[in-house]
Amino acid sequence: MTDPDDDFAPPPPRSRFRWMRKVAFWGLGLFAAIAFVLFLGRWQTGRLGQRQLTVTTNRLDADDPGWRLDDIMAARQKAAPADNENAAPTILKLADNVPDEWKKWRGSAAAAPWDRTVDNRLPPQDAITGARDHAPATAVVRTEALRLRDTRSGQFAFTLTPDPYTIILAHLDKCRTVVSLLQYDGHLSVLEKNPNRGVSAARAALAATRAIKDEPFLISQLVRIACATVAAQTAVQVLAWGEPTEGLAELQAELIAEAEFAHLQSGLRGERGAIDMLFRGLQDGTIPAESWFSYLDIRPGPEHYAAFRAYKALIPGDHAKALEILTAYIEAAKRPPHEQLAALKVIPIPPGPPDEFRYILARHIVPACSKIAEADLRCRANLLCAATGVACERYRLKNGRWPGALADLVPAFLPAIPQSPFDGKPLSYRVFPDRIAVYCFWANASLDRQDYPDEFRGDVPGIGYGCRLWNPDRRGRPAEEKKDP
Repeated sequence: MTDPDDDFAPPPPRSRFRWMRKVAFWGLGLFAAIAFVLFLGRWQTGRLGQRQLTVTTNRLDADDPGWRLDDIMAARQKAAPADNENAAPTILKLADNVPDEWKKWRGSAAAAPWDRTVDNRLPPQDAITGARDHAPATAVVRTEALRLRDTRSGQFAFTLTPDPYTIILAHLDKCRTVVSLLQYDGHLSVLEKNPNRGVSAARAALAATRAIKDEPFLISQLVRIACATVAAQTAVQVLAWGEPTEGLAELQAELIAEAEFAHLQSGLRGERGAIDMLFRGLQDGTIPAESWFSYLDIRPGPEHYAAFRAYKALIPGDHAKALEILTAYIEAAKRPPHEQLAALKVIPIPPGPPDEFRYILARHIVPACSKIAEADLRCRANLLCAATGVACERYRLKNGRWPGALADLVPAFLPAIPQSPFDGKPLSYRVFPDRIAVYCFWANASLDRQDYPDEFRGDVPGIGYGCRLWNPDRRGRPAEEKKDP
């Protein structure tokens, strides 16, 4: 007779061992199959990525010879100005001679009135006194800096390293220092009843800006954009406080020339070459994985190195994707200014995890371009409006009145009415009893700012950029008295 409890008795040890062995065997087989599939997929993806990279680089070699960073640098060196025509060494020397006390003042809240929106009212008296306190110590270096206005060319020297993102560009900060010093000199000069020197200061600031030239890095072109904006502001502030009569035609031409320079295109072409060099270095080991982790601000552990080694076979595909995106950016930057933003926004960018685990490196290393393009458009707007404002001032000096319309400036004072970089339409112009306004309106701008003059406002949400010029008897008015709260 069988005991019913025997049906629930555990299997004998030998059967249990045989069952565990089968489970382990099939588990190991499943793991091996998954590993094989992953390895095969990784190998196949890497192979396709290498093929994609070959096609992309061959196309670039045919369509844009000399696109690699080494070739760009060689072309720049070949086109470098002669030593006696190069303003860059002078700029570096000038920056080193700027007193530290002035630099501290320039970065303080006391200097803020010099950076405000251009207005016909002078800064408060305490701000003027504070600025004049630094005039004696900076007199020599400011006078030397003014001579930059007569220079037409410049090019800073720097050393290209195997990792392009470790290149030291210390000259950019020095260039900004000199441009800021010239802005100070321009404002101070017109306060001292010497507006013609103020015009010279604005022109010298533009010359220092031009010395950055076509440096093949976006950061370089962003600094050039910032310096050009300061130079334009200096020119318009001189006209808001004084009545210069010399150098206006030259200033106008130099403002227009800077506006026409392809800041975005120059920066993107160099950035593409730098990213190409970076990917090649990561692939062949001349740039270590530690450099990549530093770009991402990651403190790496063993798991990060393991992930990088696993991903390394896929780098050629990321390399190709990054080049494709940057080439599309460059093509967008070649379009008319008012079409660039729309063209940039439709360029597809890999979404990244968790939607897609491919092209992770490309997504991280390709710069966000829309904000840079917007900065370039704002700079162009400021430069063109400033140049047109100078043309209006030249017209007034000759005719004793403001032009009734910008068309009155053509062709004697302007070859053509400049177009707004935001919509491609001619610049806007308004005449008031005591002033004029030259401006362009950026409808539905991505920035939400309301701190711009009422004269520049439009009928829809947006931002206005431009300049205002006052009748001579309304220039350099005393600062508004502070109202009690």
